[in-house]
Amino acid sequence: GAEVDLTDGTHLTLLVETPRGYANLCRILTRAHLDAPERGRPGVAEEVLLQHAEGLICLTGCRRGRLARQAGAGEEEEALRWLGRLVEAFGSRSVFVELQHNLVFGDTERVRQLVQLAEHLGLRYAATGNVHYHDPHRNRLHDVLVAIRHRTTLDQCHQQRRPNAMFALRP
Repeated sequence: GAEVDLTDGTHLTLLVETPRGYANLCRILTRAHLDAPERGRPGVAEEVLLQHAEGLICLTGCRRGRLARQAGAGEEEEALRWLGRLVEAFGSRSVFVELQHNLVFGDTERVRQLVQLAEHLGLRYAATGNVHYHDPHRNRLHDVLVAIRHRTTLDQCHQQRRPNAMFALRP
């Protein structure tokens, strides 16, 4: 599988279910890199993603993803339309609404809203961790790597860093 960014900034996780799915994931990732406006920042167009959905499982993404942003902004109709497009492309058995609770302000309410959206459409949901490091003690190293990637200081990249050490792999 892979985390895929759409050109609008939406993050989705795609998991391979069949050999056809593996081929489709390869196509999606290739197009994300080939069509990227900036080297090193791949992004795939929504229509490319939806055309190559066969054999893949789609997790709807983290708090920065389209679904979570729309749910958090009270844009339920837009969120339902987006979920509907995913279901149409991937199938209802292959779309999971992703729930993440990393002890960040707003997580509880966002998870509640996402569960309601999933249940409204009869979709399953999956609890994931939005993991960025294997151990909570590695969060400071991750912060340094984020600063380096953004070519700035730790203080200046506060918005890009994770807000706490709860983005680690949990048992």
